[in-house]
Amino acid sequence: MPEIFSFAGYSIYFTALDRDHGVHVHVAQGSRHDLARFVLNADGTVSLAHNKGGLSAKSIRRLQFFLTSNYGDVLAAWRMFFGDDYHFDR
Repeated sequence: MPEIFSFAGYSIYFTALDRDHGVHVHVAQGSRHDLARFVLNADGTVSLAHNKGGLSAKSIRRLQFFLTSNYGDVLAAWRMFFGDDYHFDR
């Protein structure tokens, strides 16, 4: 579970099992994993895929803004971990 970023008390990560899916990240807080999932879109935007952890709308907006602002770094981390064979679901 490589952590890409730590932001506002959240851990942003992906797992080795994520390879077959489009580029995305999971959000954890402490021992609570997969609270939310964000998908990176081909157009440079970031979309919420799920919010299983019931994060507040404010937290979702902050995380989405952070991920959009760091889109290039997230994609670079994905490529470094999984290689250049990647795709976008959206």
